[in-house]
Amino acid sequence: MSFSPQHELLRIIEGELITPVYQPIVNLKDGTILGYEALSRGPKNSILANPEDLFKIASQYDKLWKLDYLCRKKAIKNAKPMLTNQLLFLNVDPKILYDKDFHQGTTKKLLAESNINSNHIIFEITEKTIINDYANFRAVLNNYQSQGYSIALDDVGSGYSGLTLLTKVTPQFIKIDLELIQGVHNDKIKQAIVKSLVDISAIKSMEIIAEGIETREDLLTLMSMGIHYGQGFYLCRPAPTLNDISTELIELIKKNECYKKEQSSNIFLSTPIGTIAKKKKPFSSTTLGKEILSHLQLDQKESDIIIVDNEYPIGLISKDTFLSHLATNYGLSIYSSRPIKLLLNSSPLHLDYNTPINEATKLSMQRQPDHIYDSIIITKKEKYFGIATIKDLLEISTKIELNRAKDANPLTDLPGNKMIDSELKYYLRNQIPFTAIYIDLDNFKIYNDVYGFDAGDTVLITTASILNQCINRLYKNSFLGHIGGDDFIMFLPGTETTKICQHIIDVFAKESKLFYSAEHRQLGYIVAKNRSDQIGEFPLMTISLAVIIVQNNHNVDIKTLSKKAATIKKLCKKDWENNFIMEVLQ
Repeated sequence: MSFSPQHELLRIIEGELITPVYQPIVNLKDGTILGYEALSRGPKNSILANPEDLFKIASQYDKLWKLDYLCRKKAIKNAKPMLTNQLLFLNVDPKILYDKDFHQGTTKKLLAESNINSNHIIFEITEKTIINDYANFRAVLNNYQSQGYSIALDDVGSGYSGLTLLTKVTPQFIKIDLELIQGVHNDKIKQAIVKSLVDISAIKSMEIIAEGIETREDLLTLMSMGIHYGQGFYLCRPAPTLNDISTELIELIKKNECYKKEQSSNIFLSTPIGTIAKKKKPFSSTTLGKEILSHLQLDQKESDIIIVDNEYPIGLISKDTFLSHLATNYGLSIYSSRPIKLLLNSSPLHLDYNTPINEATKLSMQRQPDHIYDSIIITKKEKYFGIATIKDLLEISTKIELNRAKDANPLTDLPGNKMIDSELKYYLRNQIPFTAIYIDLDNFKIYNDVYGFDAGDTVLITTASILNQCINRLYKNSFLGHIGGDDFIMFLPGTETTKICQHIIDVFAKESKLFYSAEHRQLGYIVAKNRSDQIGEFPLMTISLAVIIVQNNHNVDIKTLSKKAATIKKLCKKDWENNFIMEVLQ
């Protein structure tokens, strides 16, 4: 029997024929589950089985709130027996506030019936709605935040308005639109946009979730870019139960995180900020101003007051800001008997315990000038752990930089062989398609003998600069190392590298002429002794690139790559021209 859309909608609502399914949101550092997004499905074989069609018809016939309430009720009720400490993400359409049947407080009642704490609920509001109705968004934001719920801004990046919105509001989570996520591993524009969102989330102390992850390559790229959490079919499909991801995926995520720590460790930059955190007594947001004043009078060295509710950081207020408010007309009488939350900065910089020191330093210096010297709140598993100060960061950063210099090539400051080996092992261990480019200068020794070591050092420094500029311009998600002497190496994810090879050759061909005298440039060669101590004519320096594309690295090891590179380099040098030769290693 077929029903009209309106009758089918009423049948679904009255019969409560909604099936909730849950998709996990995964921590991309350790593979644990942050929470689950609750999604709703209509009856199978129904003309409104698709949720988009279902909600469209509900909006058309003024049944949006009734449908939303039903979906919310079923999602909470079905999740209760399975939910432990994870968060539950519930989608909400801002238009429900204007539905004639809407009334506030229904979610709290549903949570109370299921004995679920409101701290475990995150309301997702889509940016796509904001584009058409910003006023509705502000209304729903105020509605839920005033009741103590956390907010996730969904589909960020699907429109300009959402990016503008991030300058005005601070949701606890932002979810990047799947259009930006799918294919991100080989799309430089998408990578640039995602990286900018990662930076924004750090500055505003928001957690960032990538949704729509459907391939291994996209997952690895997102993890390398610092995305906190992920969601998508590659990780786990939505299901009626609260499922974990596979052990294989957990292992992949942990391996990647270990690699990042190993990589940073090799250049002495992996020290977690949590290791320098200081334990500091926090205060609740309801603490009265007079209690804070009493505390400051007892501890003259105190600089910031940290506000924490139920173990979760809410914000901070600096000593100077607090005292300046008290110093205003009637300030003492106004704020002494009022809660400190009226004065706090609700979006200070707070970082996870494992955030590397160098990243923490960079983020702290990106804050607004009047907040540069605020304490940094350190969290562990989202809960308050302690604080770190700018002074702490600068002291440890200085030590780190001194140690980093010991491992880098002293001439070019590029990573040396220890780091190169680590990078290569990462690609081989995780079976990621990649390209290795072995770079060698032809006739460099002859040049060094004729022009001297200082001139030779200038050539190496300039070559390193050329390679750096080319890699940063065309292939930012990559690695450049200095093997030693005139040998360099690049590792690039993916196999499309012809453009960067040609660019390196073009730039080097132009720049290398400046290394020679006018006489040698005109001749096109220099006269010198070869290794057998015989006089001969030697062409000017050229650059050779042995390019090895590794598509399937099951049977590839470091020895195989090195041997193949040596063979290709010999072929490159035959004509004494700037050249690159590519081979695919199956």
